[in-house]
Amino acid sequence: MDKRKRSVFGEDPQGDVAKEAPETKHERDQDANRSYGAGGGHQKRGKKPKTGDASTTKSTHRLTPSDDDYPKDCGDDGDYFRDWSDTDRVLREVNNQGTKDTCWAHSTTKNLEAVVKIKFNRDVSLSVKHLFHGITKKMSNDAVKNLEEIRTFLKNEGTIQEKDCECEKRTEKKDPCAKKIKEKTVGVLKIDDLVITKMVKEEDLIRLLKISPVMASIHATNEFKDHRGPGIFYGDKKSKAKTLGDHLVLVTGYNTINGEHYWIIQNTWGVTWGEKGFGKIARKISRGKGQQSLFSEIVYPTVSGIGGLA
Repeated sequence: MDKRKRSVFGEDPQGDVAKEAPETKHERDQDANRSYGAGGGHQKRGKKPKTGDASTTKSTHRLTPSDDDYPKDCGDDGDYFRDWSDTDRVLREVNNQGTKDTCWAHSTTKNLEAVVKIKFNRDVSLSVKHLFHGITKKMSNDAVKNLEEIRTFLKNEGTIQEKDCECEKRTEKKDPCAKKIKEKTVGVLKIDDLVITKMVKEEDLIRLLKISPVMASIHATNEFKDHRGPGIFYGDKKSKAKTLGDHLVLVTGYNTINGEHYWIIQNTWGVTWGEKGFGKIARKISRGKGQQSLFSEIVYPTVSGIGGLA
């Protein structure tokens, strides 16, 4: 299995993440068969939220750490909700990857745009196509076998803005984007690292989300793909539900309503999924005793500069 770099305490605000636990044989087998994609364009028409899904009506009562409903995974600072979609121009519109297994390209690009806006106050529209075409080791369904491919490309080659991308003109002999980058006629954004954390500790995820959106991997099951409306997705009723693939989503916040604690995600399956493309995912503390996080990995880029982006 590939070794994945971990962030170190004290290096950067997003670096204080849990260390990875020793892998079990089951986890190694999962990694060997893992790929990231899970196209959503072929799902069935979704069902309405089932009775019992938590209401998302906003409460007029501001929780305090002394309240019974206050989430214990948030610490005692009173900051128990965050939604980056409420911050102007941090998130772009919801994309639809269709039947292509390209969630990794859409979510990574959106995460980078959000980080650049928050950290440098720059509005950029980065090219999903440039990242997609830059990763050459894709599977037949356009999924990537592991996230190291994305890390390597963004660290060494970088990505460019949509307005500068000419990937549609690319042939076996000509690569207009590569030529412009070599000639330094376009701005290039490179990352310092792509942090990949396989041991999901939700307290760490909350701390990361206070700084910016991050990505997370979730198993794309049929129930998840059919999720519609404002209700909270608590996971599949069947403990061994068939997984269609690992799916990267952008985690944009967290909140608590009527004692139910959830994540807010922006998906890449168009505006008919969830609630206009966004969805609520139950946090571990709301899933019942013995239940684990619905996220299998936390992933986010670190960026110290924006290069020549105009």
